[in-house]
Formats: sequence, structure tokens, C-alpha cells
Amino acid sequence: MKKLFIPFMLLLLVIASCNNNPNEVDTKTYTLCDSVYLENDYDEGYSYYTTNVDLPVTKNQTLKQSIMHWMLSDDTEDYEDFLQAEMDRFFDEEGSEPKSVYENNFTLSEQTDRYVTYTTEGFLYTGGAHAMPWYYGTTFSKVDGTIVGYDMFDDPELLTPLITENIRKQHIEYFDMEEDLFELGPEDLFQLPTNEPWIETDSVVFCYQAYEIAPYVAGMPLCKISKEDLQPYLSEKGKTLFNFSNE
Repeated sequence: MKKLFIPFMLLLLVIASCNNNPNEVDTKTYTLCDSVYLENDYDEGYSYYTTNVDLPVTKNQTLKQSIMHWMLSDDTEDYEDFLQAEMDRFFDEEGSEPKSVYENNFTLSEQTDRYVTYTTEGFLYTGGAHAMPWYYGTTFSKVDGTIVGYDMFDDPELLTPLITENIRKQHIEYFDMEEDLFELGPEDLFQLPTNEPWIETDSVVFCYQAYEIAPYVAGMPLCKISKEDLQPYLSEKGKTLFNFSNE
């Protein structure tokens, strides 16, 4: 038994070392929330602030720094101080009126051995008819830690017909919306979304923010286009991320 025990333990160590991928990203969630009771001549009530952040935990320090700088700021090293300062600023400015609300969530959405994608969604309400929402994602290359967006394509402008077609199918037709909401003629094309696209489950997501191409009631139109449909437009960087280089 003793002769078998040592090789077996060595095998376990080998397996463990193989799973110890320096590019793997785990997370620990940091939550900051508070409320302040306010009143003015017209109203009274609480102003709320909440943020939830999936902090990256990885041995790849370049990748970690890139994600942290995207979520926070290029010149911050202490996320707790930074987020506290952001909350204080909210209560001093946008949230200085009763019933104001801010909520934001940074979430690790998915990862492969080549990239990791984060999404962020939230809203800001400071009175009026409705809140101002946002939703977008960001993909980071595990090769060099850089953000991957429109540079995954050789010429992003060539994508506008494909994006327009899929916005029609996946948003306008799917939600049975009136096309005149979008002021888009039969031959017209949507411009590229202001926010960079991101990778999600072998597809690329293109998302427009509220008011970008339509009124508030139209929401935040988005479409997902498969890597196969996008393959002719991919740059070498995009092909590498989708593992087309060796195909």
C-alpha cells in the first residue's frame, strides 16, 4: 500500500497543477450601499445608492489591472476608496434630492481560455417620468489583457447592414414594435452602436443605449450575431479570440 500511495499523491499534485491556470479569472463580490433621508419644499424621502462589483481574482496581473481600470479608473489602486468617493459624490450631486436612486452591477459574464467578458447594467433616477438605464459589456483578451471591441473587425463600418438586419429581427419584430419609432426607412442603416461590442457565447453583442436610435419606449435595442456570420469581417485579433486561426 505504501508503494501505491506516493505515486497516487503525485498524480493528485499533477492534476492540481494542471488546473492552476494563471489566466483563469475568479471573482469576489464587493457591495457598497447606503441611503440618506432628504427633504425639500416639494418632497421628502430616501435617496438610495447601490453598487455590486465582481472583483477579478487572477494570477494574470496585466489582465486584472485592465479589468480593474475599466470598472473603476486608470488612476486608482484602492477600489474601496474609489467606490466610496463615487457614492459620496452621488449624494452630493445627483442624489441630493429625495427619492433619487443609483444602482450599478459589474458582473463576470463568461470566459474561455482566450478571453473574459464582463457586463455592467444599472440605472439612475433623479426624478421625472422614468429612470435612465444602461447595459453594455466589455471583452478582455487573455493574451495581452487589452479590451477587445471594434478592433476584432477589419472594417466595422461594413457591419452596419448585418447589424440593421438583426436589430429588425431580434428587437423590432421580436417585440412587435412599430418601425416608425426608429425613423428608419426600408433602405436605411443604423450607425454602429456608440459602446463597443462584446463577445458572448460564440456571438458578438451589439447594443444601443436608450435614446441612441429610438425613443425611450423602444428600450435598449440589441442583437447577437454568431461568430460564423461574422467570420468574413474578423481581424486577426478577432480570429484568434474565436479560434478561427487554425481552422
